[in-house]
Amino acid sequence: MSRRPFDPRRRALSRILLAWPLAALAAADEKQESSPRAGCLAATEPGLSAEERTRLEKSIAEGEKPLAAIRDFTLPPDVAPSLRFEAMKSKRR
Repeated sequence: MSRRPFDPRRRALSRILLAWPLAALAAADEKQESSPRAGCLAATEPGLSAEERTRLEKSIAEGEKPLAAIRDFTLPPDVAPSLRFEAMKSKRR
């Protein structure tokens, strides 16, 4: 069974070319919902205009995604801690 190489016909090419900009528009229209934390942090910042506040809220929301990936990463139980806590000696006696 041999596979045919991709040989697009005119009709298939026209569908692809027409769908390409529509897919880009659909991706651009997706609104990024901000998290409650981002909204709270942006609201507590004094002296910002509404545009600056929404820009800050979006940047906080974008920064939370990579942090969530790091926080969700789990290590296997055989990995030792990177440092150990040692209490300092008390100066009182």
